[in-house]
Amino acid sequence: MRLHDMTGRTVMGVTDATTLGAVTGFLVDPEEPRVAGLRLRKPGGGSTLLAWSAVRAVGADAVMADPDEAGRTARQELGPLAGKRYEITGKRVLSERGEELGAVEDAEFDPESGALVSVSTPGEEIDAGRIAGLGSYALVVRSA
Repeated sequence: MRLHDMTGRTVMGVTDATTLGAVTGFLVDPEEPRVAGLRLRKPGGGSTLLAWSAVRAVGADAVMADPDEAGRTARQELGPLAGKRYEITGKRVLSERGEELGAVEDAEFDPESGALVSVSTPGEEIDAGRIAGLGSYALVVRSA
């Protein structure tokens, strides 16, 4: 599944079908590499975070999550990843040699585990196994 395809999807509680929010962004753990959490626009305004571990299913129209785990796991698991630094879309992509490879347009991930499969730039599809680091300035990848 592509991150772009999930943007805007409604996130619903599995126990009571309440709307928890709509997906506006993705937090990536570069160490794994995987989607660690989702940034949500709450119904009525404001934003919140949802840890990937609270996600129960990703469907064609909605994401189902455990509302009881949503707040607790976000604070416990996403603390250090919660800043804009760990957002991936739009970041510059640099090789570890400093070569400019473009900017992240999208990424493919496994909707069950959250594992990143690849990252897309305008000219290249980069295997997620090449990710060396992610910072406020850029996504750094190992040379092919």
